[in-house]
Amino acid sequence: MKAIRIMQKELLSSKKGLILYTALLGLFYIWFVSIFDPIFFADFEALLESYPEAIRQMIGEFYSLSTIGGLMNIYLFSMSLFFFGIYFVLKASQDIPREIDNKTIDLMLSKPIKRWEFSLGKYLYQIIGAFIVLGGVMLAVILGIFIMPNVAPNEVPWAEFLTAFLVMILLNLCIVTTGFFFSTFMNTKKSLVLSFGVVIFFYAVGQFWQSFGENMEGIRYISIFYYSDVSNLLVNSNWDAIPLKIVFLSSYTVIVAIGSIVIFNKRDIPV
Repeated sequence: MKAIRIMQKELLSSKKGLILYTALLGLFYIWFVSIFDPIFFADFEALLESYPEAIRQMIGEFYSLSTIGGLMNIYLFSMSLFFFGIYFVLKASQDIPREIDNKTIDLMLSKPIKRWEFSLGKYLYQIIGAFIVLGGVMLAVILGIFIMPNVAPNEVPWAEFLTAFLVMILLNLCIVTTGFFFSTFMNTKKSLVLSFGVVIFFYAVGQFWQSFGENMEGIRYISIFYYSDVSNLLVNSNWDAIPLKIVFLSSYTVIVAIGSIVIFNKRDIPV
């Protein structure tokens, strides 16, 4: 399939950057696991109560520093946008517009390749790239849990922990897809600005909806970040709404991805 070949070509051309970014983040989180001390960090939980409400809303309704799951919730899962999302939306929103600006798309589309194959190949490249980065970080954290003496692997709630990683991956796929969506019909600057704007809007709504007042609280249901909160799962092993979150995030990705490919297929690009 030509879309697969396009994906492979893009991955090969960017493999050094992906590997470097994944390795740096992986080492960072192995180090983070290495400094975990349940007794030491338990004393800091009281400090969270004195944090501003906005900061505690970013962390989630439930938080804990005395367990590795609670610690990762604060410094990995709740901060996913800053460690991964910004990188992903920057790459995805600039991919196709850069091809158009550099005129390389003219040569590509002049070959016997359909537009939907081209856009699908580009999208698969972004998705696989995200899987490589997030999968590498997940493996690094798991490795840290098993090799660091201050963490007891048998005390880790693995079902909750791995499900939280799944939700984080789905969230970032939503972010990738959002950036890619705007890239299919906008120029470089507009795609970047609108992609960031929509993602930041989703983030503000998903994290700070409690500050909007009772009449506006329903707006939280449109935000992908509202469905990515796993604090209750990691801190209290509460599985309520987790299936709904997985379904919503998966559906958002599929629907927006299909819309992106359809829009690009109809876009007027002189060749």
